[in-house]
Amino acid sequence: MARNIISAFFYIIGGFFVYMICLLSFISIPKVGLFKFAIVAGFSIPALIFLFTGAALRHFQNWKSSVGIALLSGVSFNLLVIITFICILLTPELKTFDSSNSLSYFSDYVSGFGLMLVLAGLGGFLLKKSKIKIAEQGNTADRGPLARSG
Repeated sequence: MARNIISAFFYIIGGFFVYMICLLSFISIPKVGLFKFAIVAGFSIPALIFLFTGAALRHFQNWKSSVGIALLSGVSFNLLVIITFICILLTPELKTFDSSNSLSYFSDYVSGFGLMLVLAGLGGFLLKKSKIKIAEQGNTADRGPLARSG
């Protein structure tokens, strides 16, 4: 029981790092350039560690569905934040309050949405594969012990 709770905690933290990876991919600072991808890769290491630890604590039982849900949750929360940022950027009153235009660094939509699509696709793929496996296990259990031996 405690192992499942700790595993869920690790999945939540892993999902948070997925959110951070997606959010960092939207930042466009000319001075940073391609170093942004190194930063994104650096943040992916803790995400992988936390997701792997969460799966290992449950002995990799149903890890595909858990990791898929964590990936989709991180990407979904990031999508909500991105929509909020876009609405803020489209607000005309923003120019009166923020003369430095500090939110202009948040403008690399190609790499941001590209990474979000890749991670959402991977999460959806893992979730689909886990559902197929669960359905196959259910079909063999429905046939009974005599059907499996023959």
